[in-house]
Amino acid sequence: MKSSEIRDRFSQFFIKHGHLKVESSSLIPHDDPTLLFANAGMNQFKDYFTGKSHPKDKRAVTVQKCVRAGGKHNDLDNVGFTARHHTFFEMLGNFSFGDYFKKEAIHYAWKLLTEEFKIPKEKLLVTVHESDQEAADIWHNQEGVPRERILYKGDKDNFWEMGEFGPCGPCSEIFYDHGENYSSMPFNKADPLVDEKRFVEIWNLVFMQYEKNPQGTIKLPKPSVDTGAGLERIAAALQGVHWNYDSDLFQSIIKELEKISGQKYSNPKAASSMRVIADHIRSSTMIITDGCLPSNEGRGYVLRRIIRRAIRFGNELGIKENFLSHLVPSVFQELGSEYPQNKANASLAENTLQGEENKFRETLQLGVKTFQEYLQKNQSTKIFDGEVAFKLYDTFGFPLDLTELMAKEKNLEVDVLTFNKKMSEQKLKSKKSSQFKPAADDLKNLHAIKEKLGETKFTGHTELLSKSKVLHIYQSETSCGFIFDTTPFYAESGGQVGDRGTITLKSGKKISIIDTIKPVDGLFLHLTDSPIDSEIKVGDSYELEVDQKLRSLTTKNHSATHLLQAALIKVLGPHVKQSGSLVNEERLRFDFTHPQAVTEDQQRQIEDLVNEAVAKSLPVKTELLKKDEALNRGAMALFGEKYGDVVRVITMGDFSVEFCGGTHVNSTSDIGPFKIFIETSLAQGVRRIEAITNETAWNYLRKRSDWLKNIEQLFSLPGEQSVTKANELVLELKKKEKHIQGLEEKIKVGEVENLFSTSQKVGKYNFFEIESPYEVKEFRFLSDQFANRHKEDLLFLFKKEDERLSFFLRSGLNLSAFDWKKVLELIQGKVVFKGGGKGASFQGTSAGQDQTLLIKLIKEEISKL
Repeated sequence: MKSSEIRDRFSQFFIKHGHLKVESSSLIPHDDPTLLFANAGMNQFKDYFTGKSHPKDKRAVTVQKCVRAGGKHNDLDNVGFTARHHTFFEMLGNFSFGDYFKKEAIHYAWKLLTEEFKIPKEKLLVTVHESDQEAADIWHNQEGVPRERILYKGDKDNFWEMGEFGPCGPCSEIFYDHGENYSSMPFNKADPLVDEKRFVEIWNLVFMQYEKNPQGTIKLPKPSVDTGAGLERIAAALQGVHWNYDSDLFQSIIKELEKISGQKYSNPKAASSMRVIADHIRSSTMIITDGCLPSNEGRGYVLRRIIRRAIRFGNELGIKENFLSHLVPSVFQELGSEYPQNKANASLAENTLQGEENKFRETLQLGVKTFQEYLQKNQSTKIFDGEVAFKLYDTFGFPLDLTELMAKEKNLEVDVLTFNKKMSEQKLKSKKSSQFKPAADDLKNLHAIKEKLGETKFTGHTELLSKSKVLHIYQSETSCGFIFDTTPFYAESGGQVGDRGTITLKSGKKISIIDTIKPVDGLFLHLTDSPIDSEIKVGDSYELEVDQKLRSLTTKNHSATHLLQAALIKVLGPHVKQSGSLVNEERLRFDFTHPQAVTEDQQRQIEDLVNEAVAKSLPVKTELLKKDEALNRGAMALFGEKYGDVVRVITMGDFSVEFCGGTHVNSTSDIGPFKIFIETSLAQGVRRIEAITNETAWNYLRKRSDWLKNIEQLFSLPGEQSVTKANELVLELKKKEKHIQGLEEKIKVGEVENLFSTSQKVGKYNFFEIESPYEVKEFRFLSDQFANRHKEDLLFLFKKEDERLSFFLRSGLNLSAFDWKKVLELIQGKVVFKGGGKGASFQGTSAGQDQTLLIKLIKEEISKL
């Protein structure tokens, strides 16, 4: 049975039994800071299990894309070397939110496996928690599973929890028996499942009864069911193969790898590397196309680790050219139909992988050489130096687990403690600007308020003034605000800032609203910077008025953002995807995927396209459409976002079609002039453009015009001639500065002979110990003069500034074989210093150290030469 058929049969089975098919959530958990990536089918339903929110349907079925490559659930080290571990996998799941429980969950699972998938019953074993006799009895009495095929397990195996905190409960697992041919040990009657090569878990039924939080464990309001069946494992079982990698989910990738590498998967030496790459290209492609890009922190760093491991294993296969981007089409051969939004971003994955591979290959060989040099110098060691591991990370971009993998292949263990110490020393603690976020208890209360009072009705697309009833007054240690039944205030979302304005009380007094947010989806919280006025009461209605000018300017910038994205795609290509935005009354900021800087010529093309669209007075149309219909029309969805069945679509003539819930102009002509004023890099493969519109743009252009007018008056020349004159003067000034610098160097050259007049004999060399009267930046010049004049001699040039000693070591021109770096390696650990160089020169610093000890140690080593 093909994997696509397994997905479809699983979904249809549960749909027939009253379950709603729910689309997979993004791999990037936008509303759950406790998760790096979506790692289970239940992630998107977490609030349903905890009672914070209530589902519209009490039964659901999903095919969820998952990644386990960091944190508690981390399978990275096992990938490629076991038959069934992966970083990316698909979780088939059925869920009950306070509806059915153990009897039905067990029945559905057994019926699907044995009747729909026709797996022989004798091929299956089940486990239950040691305290869950109820589940064991259901398996035996209801489904006829023999008692000897029901095993009891403890918390480690059969008590499921999502993380340190969150929903949890006892579980019952179903195992598939691959047969005696795959046994790795004699059959163990007491616990056959210790033979992990023969028996593999294919489905886990979690009976969700509890929630763990920092205060302890509490019972959930209603028992629920969360199940997860690994598609890759079921596919292997149904397709009669032992390794998941031998199923149809991986074979198209592996066949492409065979073509690229010229090696055969049937070769055991090549098989493991191919499996690692096949897994890693799936995870990296799906992560990128869900909205995460490689970086040096958080999930972006996990992605970078996965990509670099794949490149390293490609090296093992003899692949010396970039290859990962060529595997992306093979990934979507099997995943494209289930995840069309990911497939639509395939070009982004290809460009990102190409850029990452280019970057890493520049340093890969140098890093491997450093690794090998260490092994040659330390052949008897069993521990790989943590400082060298850190150097591989810091200088050559080797993730620690890649170094650990290389060390493991040489039977070495990395000194991780020293590595972590070096990492801690280097980390820069950045203070992120804090914005309002309710505490956990407040958030739970706000969920309850939403369930009790309903969602806030937003009327701000058609009005800026309304009479609204207060439903709740919110107060915490840091913030206070109001929730109304209806509101014209737009709450911050989609990059657009929240509206500001006023509440007018019955007495005529006005309360300022400084921001509007959605702490819980569908609930608008109007924040104020003043204490709650005793005049305002829950149940009473008051006049809400949005600041019209701020809204108007923000709206124009938001509409301009849509035109900007369309123009970027036209000029730069379809790989451009939005990866962030900020729209307020002053400007718009748009972050997007692109591998290099946007040139000035491209920026002009983009500006021209946007301003042409503005000049055409294109009508801006808002529609509510079914998602599939909107996508068929070519509407752009926000990168990595999950949408409901009905979406709001903004169309601007034939120029732009996007999903969007924000506020917009009626005609593009309302936007006014559009001007880009910043283009910069945000991260590897991500660029940022900042632009202005309308009166802000007019004011900016007026100022620039005034500056040009001042230059014209200064030179008494019109327009372009005045700029030409200014450029001529700048060039002339640079020439004079260069001439002055040359004269200064001639003066120094005359002084140098006196500077290098005293030496002492150290071993067979004349050794000059000189304190520089010049700045540290002149060390290179002074040492060059020394090397030309004293071709057989050695120099220690230094300067002391406060507690810092700066020094420069140099050998004469005829001593090109003299290696200062080797000399310094011999004294490392005896005196503290840092620096760099090779061969004939080395420049460094030593904080808080007197140069006497440093010179003494250097002389001692030179005298031995």
